[in-house]
Amino acid sequence: MIRVAIFLGYLIVMSALTVQVAWTTLVFTNPEKAREISLGTDDGIFVSSVKNKVVMGSLAGNRNLEFGVQNILDEFIVEEKDLVLNPYAIKTIEVEILYLDVLKTQSNLSVFHKNTESVVIRMRGKLLNKGKVIKTIVVEESADEVSMSTLLIDEGGKFNQASLSIALKKSCGSVINKLLN
Repeated sequence: MIRVAIFLGYLIVMSALTVQVAWTTLVFTNPEKAREISLGTDDGIFVSSVKNKVVMGSLAGNRNLEFGVQNILDEFIVEEKDLVLNPYAIKTIEVEILYLDVLKTQSNLSVFHKNTESVVIRMRGKLLNKGKVIKTIVVEESADEVSMSTLLIDEGGKFNQASLSIALKKSCGSVINKLLN
């Protein structure tokens, strides 16, 4: 009797391991198929990719920018929209960073100087349902830094970290709001 119980326990464990190995193989070889097979609840969403398509400037092709935007998008979905991040969700979001630059505006009157630097970011977002594009939007946001002085001192054209962060958060919020509303 004990041998039969041990044998049945062995069969149960081996069959569970077989299913786990098959599922893991499917997830890594064909994630779209795994997404279809999984529970795929409607309450979850997943940011499947963020691509940096910026071609000029210091942040062109920067992978850290992609990871940063991915984290901001994930945080916005969870905190602001109260949605569940589910890597196997039916609805997915893809984002492309199209443009990122500093625009300068200067005003001078005698020794008075006013300088406005705007970090401008443009993103394209796509909402997909089961791999089919439902909605595509393009957003452009900016963050301004204004400096005034009586002497002309100019560092010019460099990214201010605070302005960049504000512009990224504003644009990520706009992408999520426009895609999910």
